[in-house]
Amino acid sequence: MNSCPKYMKAYEAVVKMVTHRFNSKAVRNYHQPQGLNRTLITRNVARVRGMVPSTRAGVGSYKSSSSKLMNKLGRRKTWMNEFPHFYSLHKIAYSSNDKLNEEIREYLKILEADYHSIHEKSTELLDKKLKVVDDEWVQKIGRIPEASKDDEEKNLRKQYLANVNDVKNEHIPMMNCQPGSSQFTYLCNTIKLLSSNKTICFAIDVEAFEFDTDIVTEIGISIYDPRENIHSLTPIIRSYHLIVAEALPLRNKKFVCDFKDCFLLGESLVLPLEQCVEFIQSLINFYMKCETEQDLTWERAFVGHSIAGDIRWLKKIGVHIPELDNELTKAADPVESKGDERHAKMLDTGKIYSICYGKKGSSLGKLLRLFHMPHAFLHNAGNDAYYTLLLILKLGDYNFRRQIGADDLETMGHRIREWFKREKDEPKVVPMSYVLSVMNANNSNSKVIDKGRKKTKDLVPQTEFSGSQWFQNARAAFKSTLV
Repeated sequence: MNSCPKYMKAYEAVVKMVTHRFNSKAVRNYHQPQGLNRTLITRNVARVRGMVPSTRAGVGSYKSSSSKLMNKLGRRKTWMNEFPHFYSLHKIAYSSNDKLNEEIREYLKILEADYHSIHEKSTELLDKKLKVVDDEWVQKIGRIPEASKDDEEKNLRKQYLANVNDVKNEHIPMMNCQPGSSQFTYLCNTIKLLSSNKTICFAIDVEAFEFDTDIVTEIGISIYDPRENIHSLTPIIRSYHLIVAEALPLRNKKFVCDFKDCFLLGESLVLPLEQCVEFIQSLINFYMKCETEQDLTWERAFVGHSIAGDIRWLKKIGVHIPELDNELTKAADPVESKGDERHAKMLDTGKIYSICYGKKGSSLGKLLRLFHMPHAFLHNAGNDAYYTLLLILKLGDYNFRRQIGADDLETMGHRIREWFKREKDEPKVVPMSYVLSVMNANNSNSKVIDKGRKKTKDLVPQTEFSGSQWFQNARAAFKSTLV
């Protein structure tokens, strides 16, 4: 999740032009949580097709549903096998490509040698810079300040460490994954898992209510299944955006933008909390568990940007998660019978970035920009899951890394610094299409009615693709995505 209050001011300025044009009845009928400031009035009137008028929503309703929550599917059951296409996927086994595997091994061999050389040169140069800092302090006070309980010495030590950190922060490249380290192993194993096209990737993103983070408002899921992409020229990615019905009127604004109504990849599915859990559990049980011998030939991985937090949120609402390998070091479990669990991998785009380039500038939006990936409406859970999936596929693709120079850590470091500089020096951008679309809807899309008066067309604050649809149960919601 990226913080973005400063972007909201420009957006609010545009929206103010047309706020009074929106359906006043819908605004009057909106009930905000007691004690909370109302967010932009125009963000609260998006339409949900088929919504049951009597559906209760709000903080109290969510907590009541959460306290009664039952996961009816458990750790094994899935209704996805009822659909012939998905059932047939269990019969597809992974076919190893010896030529591809050899190319991956050769790439990783070169990577190890390059990173070893980069680490040696970087460490030597950094040591020289830090020695200059030490020499300056010796010249200044005759010694290096040490840790002490004395207030004066403590203050000097603080200044000294600040100087050291400044040098480290400006040093390029700051090497975090020298060969032999656990970080380097994680990077190499990620590349092996993804470049071999052997791994089912299950990307997740969870959005929570910023005034009470125990309340989950949206869940985004994007899945890349190599079994569906063996003969596909255009990658098949299945994306889902679930909106928790009980949290429908709860809107974020203070710390993050709220783009609940702006899913770019299809229809948002509005479901009761219990049915959201069933939807997610059925997907996990299908994609992340093994049922046949052919299933055992594939790897499986949860994908996310700082994914540990999203996993915790899913567990909090009652979703069963299989055993996880978050370091990519656990060997496959011995399989004694069909259906035994194996550890699912955890692939973290934020971790891969910090391993290679440091922690500064590691937000999802900045990574997408760095790797030339067009994007919009982040903080919509469905969009974030999709972009994170695309990002990990690129970061783990040895050919993409080679073409973009991802392993030239010095060049990438300077490129990242250049973006930081531009952010400070250049004005914030409000996409012209946003401004024009609002103005056009406000002024142009009108029709003449009786007595020469014009009636302005109502505006709905959501993306122009499919909007949102209410469903009473998870299976019906999933079936709607297959049309």
